[in-house]
Amino acid sequence: MNSEFDRLVERAADPNLIPGIYNYCDGRCPRCPFNERCLSFLENRDLDAQQGPATNDEALAEALERSIQRTIEFLKETAKREGFDLSAALAAGPKASDDASDDPARHRSDQLFVHAQAYADMTDPVMRALAPVLVLRGDAALTDAAETIAWFSTLLAPKIGRAIATRADLADDPTGRQSDANGSAKVARLAIAESRRAWGVLMEAGKATADGVPAAAVQMLDDIDLQLAERFPLAMEFVRPGFDEPAVAAGAQTRLPPCAPRDLPAAR
Repeated sequence: MNSEFDRLVERAADPNLIPGIYNYCDGRCPRCPFNERCLSFLENRDLDAQQGPATNDEALAEALERSIQRTIEFLKETAKREGFDLSAALAAGPKASDDASDDPARHRSDQLFVHAQAYADMTDPVMRALAPVLVLRGDAALTDAAETIAWFSTLLAPKIGRAIATRADLADDPTGRQSDANGSAKVARLAIAESRRAWGVLMEAGKATADGVPAAAVQMLDDIDLQLAERFPLAMEFVRPGFDEPAVAAGAQTRLPPCAPRDLPAAR
């Protein structure tokens, strides 16, 4: 018996948790009101307590490797209990194919993903240069705006890539709003909205001019958002577990899978 696996299964069955909430969040755990109801947060907190938080690139790489290995072990245990020989499947490796559509990296060439990555590549050096200036100034609002821009610039491409890949792989119903592709696209669009507001704060304060890089960044965000709206027209109707459920946010329990049908929240 795998005691670590059984411990995780038991924790996941906690009725206070919100299933899958971590799939459609912005990853900013220190600001999240649902930490104690998020399995991912609780597990990561325990791992940090056992092994210490990653404080540099090397430690981060080691933590990531441990996390991947742990996930593989859990998958093997699940397969074993279901009577499936996962080890044999892993040893066999992927089947060769001449079909380019079978390439798991093909979605990275999608222009929507490429544009999101280009935005991140342009934004990163600007925020790195601006950060020490804002620290010296000691302005909390401007520092928060810069941190918001930097954070979401790295979130956009992965979320957009997930939306594109899920939809292209026919892993969800393109006509249904409560799908993983729509959920991922919604997170990306919300990140764009937050980023726009943050750029506005910097430009209003004169720490980023309204032309040049900031204007180009906002224009890129507008273009990406427009493409997302066209490609995933139902994305903003996706009901994110917990976040878009007032009753659950107020403390009600739920065991609905993240992509299970949900009622749209009442308009405010």
